[in-house]
Amino acid sequence: MLSILAVFFSTDAIRSAREVKGLVTFLLVVLVAALVDGVEDAHLVVDALRLTTLYLVLRGLVDYFILGYDNVWERPSGGLSIYMTYAGLLMVLSLVLAARALTAGRPRPQRVADGALALAAILLVGLTFTRSAYLGLAAGVVVLVLTARPRLVLAVPPLAVLLVLVLPAGVRERAASTFDRTDAAARDRLAMWSSGATMISERPFFGVGPGRITELYPVYRQPEFVEANVGHLHNNLVNVSAETGVPSAIAYLAIVVAVLAAGWPLSRDRSRPAVRSLARGALAANVALFVAGMFEYNFGDVEILRLMLVVLALPFAAARGAGAPAPPVS
Repeated sequence: MLSILAVFFSTDAIRSAREVKGLVTFLLVVLVAALVDGVEDAHLVVDALRLTTLYLVLRGLVDYFILGYDNVWERPSGGLSIYMTYAGLLMVLSLVLAARALTAGRPRPQRVADGALALAAILLVGLTFTRSAYLGLAAGVVVLVLTARPRLVLAVPPLAVLLVLVLPAGVRERAASTFDRTDAAARDRLAMWSSGATMISERPFFGVGPGRITELYPVYRQPEFVEANVGHLHNNLVNVSAETGVPSAIAYLAIVVAVLAAGWPLSRDRSRPAVRSLARGALAANVALFVAGMFEYNFGDVEILRLMLVVLALPFAAARGAGAPAPPVS
């Protein structure tokens, strides 16, 4: 609704009106609620996502080891339009599968398969050289461990170090540059966020209009820019606020918080392990996307948005047919 209102206050209402057609993507939540009836249906969806993960992993291995996409300038993309989308999808899929692997209640061979594929997907995220996905994945893993194996949370840092050590030197160098403010990409993001802040200060309630950032960026561009033209502002909160207003950004935050608040009890429900694993995956993916979205506009990436909506809706659709919950784990 806020995005539609923003059209009427846009700097180019006709252009913005064409952009909001993407809002139909959010009907996926309704579709999941209508078609997924209980835990069996929900886990069939995850089984399909497992096949998708296998395909993306294999494509990424071909890209990296056979086609030579093994550096920052030529990266694995798994057949997708850009490596950032590929990294974001693998990030979410790895967490969903890892949640099933770490939650009791499913046959051991299936859990082993989920875990092995999740680990492969995590390694492929590393090979994309995508630092926002590194940070999001790290945050998602912490959430997953806190919900599934809280006693192992202290083991996460040394395991992360071990993972970094087994990755190629170029990946290690890329990860080490994440917070280097002299890095060209980092400087450009700071310039984008500064430009976005100016847009927000001028039009705080409804923004410059859906789909208007690309055209208006040269007007608001800061002197320290690196790329003269950009498609978005590489930050969910900044981009949403600049495009459709601060109230829209608050609505986005409300979605993130609502999933955390509603999903946490399901993730701790001992009586429904099939629901619990879905909830753990949804919570981890939710946090991972939010953290990665501090450095990338993944909320505006339609492939990632579709996956996000399905993953976040699954535990609640599954819970409908799984009986009454038991008291949460203390």
